[in-house]
Amino acid sequence: MATDSSPIAGTFQLAGRAEAHPASARINDNGSVQIIAANDQRPLHYSNAQDMQYGDIIPGLPAELIFADGARFIPNDASFRWPGLSGAKRLPAWLETHWVAVLAAVILVPGFVWLMVHKVIPSAASASVQYLPDFVAVELGSQTMDLLDRFYMEPTQVSDEQQEKITADWHAILQRLELPEDKFRLYFRASSIGANAFALPDGSVILTDGIVELMQDHPEQLNAVLLHEIGHVEHKHSLKTLAQATATTMMFAMMFGDIDGAGELILGAGTSLLQSAFSRDMEREADAYAYTQLHKIGHSPVDFANAMRALMKSHGASDEQLQGNGSGEDNGKELLEYLSSHPDTLERIKAAEEWQPDTK
Repeated sequence: MATDSSPIAGTFQLAGRAEAHPASARINDNGSVQIIAANDQRPLHYSNAQDMQYGDIIPGLPAELIFADGARFIPNDASFRWPGLSGAKRLPAWLETHWVAVLAAVILVPGFVWLMVHKVIPSAASASVQYLPDFVAVELGSQTMDLLDRFYMEPTQVSDEQQEKITADWHAILQRLELPEDKFRLYFRASSIGANAFALPDGSVILTDGIVELMQDHPEQLNAVLLHEIGHVEHKHSLKTLAQATATTMMFAMMFGDIDGAGELILGAGTSLLQSAFSRDMEREADAYAYTQLHKIGHSPVDFANAMRALMKSHGASDEQLQGNGSGEDNGKELLEYLSSHPDTLERIKAAEEWQPDTK
């Protein structure tokens, strides 16, 4: 193999033409390159270091030198590597001759990805969202509400009288728990998703007509659900979920070299919130918040357990399934969709029924 100071034998390809000449390349001390014809030693081309670039390194093929005008020099020695090549450019050829490193990467990369996705990113997201200014949650809540009203929700059919009663109970609970009434706002919407309730990052809580109708004779159950949704807001679960999803997507984008759409991740944050489901740990954390707040106002977490049973039944669960004895074949599509966004529902019902206040 030629050294850096020795002429490098190869072929000089003229820009935009099929004409090629046997030639040699001389690398000067300042990094510039001079191409000399092999037959008569006449100069064919000269280029400063900043006016040329290296072709992709493909194991087994020569590394081309590409000039600013499109001309190129192809070494005869396929194993020759230009002194100015970056480590990233050299990596594929290096890996070809180091199979142990390849095997190690096959084992270590999935482990690295698992560690980042399941440990590092969630921890970093939980820590970082605490320092986000309030306007971020307000903007995300507003954006998501706008998307809901435009594409997913319809005006409520709940009567004004019933809305006023539920809202009055809501404000009474907020006052008793000394929660800011200007932060938590209650909205009613008609929806094809059936009986459900969910919270947005800014403190907006949405009740569907389905859940209002389902629990109209059991306001204590509805209040338990509302406290669960407040728990999501207080623990910033929406922001944490969004931060985790964004960081994970950006990590994969950087790993596979596609970061052009990074800005779109932020602009589409509202859509991301609509599509995300809270993790099991987040649901349990919101449940625990609801249990504690129910106890403070003299109610029982059993109200939450009964609300969960009513919700499961409204989404197609049978009595056997509510007792944990149902067959998976009995699960309807609507129930499966509900359970996908509300994991371990039966376990959570049991936890609510068995909850005891901390006496320490």
